[in-house]
Amino acid sequence: MKSYLQWGLACLALAGLASCSSASPENSHPVYGTVWRIIGAGEDQAALEPCLASRFAQLQAGSKFAAIRYRHWASHFVTTVFAEIPEGMELRKGTRLEIVPGECGKNELASIVRQIGD
Repeated sequence: MKSYLQWGLACLALAGLASCSSASPENSHPVYGTVWRIIGAGEDQAALEPCLASRFAQLQAGSKFAAIRYRHWASHFVTTVFAEIPEGMELRKGTRLEIVPGECGKNELASIVRQIGD
């Protein structure tokens, strides 16, 4: 009986560790996402996410950012990240991208690796 209890506790501990490691969207591996919205000059600074509000001067100077949604490989949850749109790149809602996610709560932007398809 004691060995079953120990085995059960060990399984619970491993499951807990696995869920902790897969719950975080931060990684340095590219993922595929879709542009949800384009953010540019004229946005209300108070309504912006922290990682964009800290770049408000860039927005006012003409830089554009994209809100990009992606599904983390180990989860059914959708995560939204923000990336600066490189000069010369034309994006619109629905554009598919390959990105390296960033964590807005840590003032990190995602990086756009490439546009996928048309």
